Amino acid sequence: MRLLAVLSTFAVGVFATAIPSIPFLCEDAEVLTTHSIGRNEEVQAQVLSCSNRPSPTVDSVALAAPTNVCGHTCNTNCFTPAGGGPDPNDCQVIANALLYANQNTGTNFNITVGSPIFMQYASCKTFFVNQASYNETYCRNDWASVIEYVAFNCQAQQNAHGGNCVASDQTWFIQ
Repeated sequence: MRLLAVLSTFAVGVFATAIPSIPFLCEDAEVLTTHSIGRNEEVQAQVLSCSNRPSPTVDSVALAAPTNVCGHTCNTNCFTPAGGGPDPNDCQVIANALLYANQNTGTNFNITVGSPIFMQYASCKTFFVNQASYNETYCRNDWASVIEYVAFNCQAQQNAHGGNCVASDQTWFIQ
C-alpha cells in the first residue's frame, strides 16, 4: 500500500526512444524511495532517478490523469549471448511478491518518466521504465506475468541471459 501511495505522487518529464535489446542500466542511480513487498517483505522495491533518464518536470502534461496501459502488449527481447542471467526461481519470488501486492494493495500503480521502478531478489532484477511524455498506470499482475515469461524463456537454452519486454508503442518497457 505504501509503494502505491509513493508511486502515485511523482511528476512526469518528457522522453521517448527506441529500446535496443540490451540490458537497461540506471546510471548514477539515486534512490528516491525504498520499500519491501511480498508476504514476507522479501523483495526490495525502489523508485530511482537515473542520470541517463530525463529529470521529471512539472508542466500541464504532468498534472493530467495517468494513461492506463494495463493489459497492453509488449514485445519480448532476450539478451544474448548465454551466461550470467538470473535464476528464474529468484524471478518467480518477485512475480509472487507483485501478485501478493496486487491482492493486498491494489492492482494498479503509477509510473513516471525519469523515475524507473526497480525490484530485486537474489540474482533477479527487474525495472519498469516509462518513456512516455505523460504518467502511465500499469498493473502488478501484468508485470508479474512478464517477469515469469522472460525469466523462464530467456535463459542459456535460448542463448540468452535475461531480457525485456517493450511496449508496442515503445512508451514503456519491463526488464
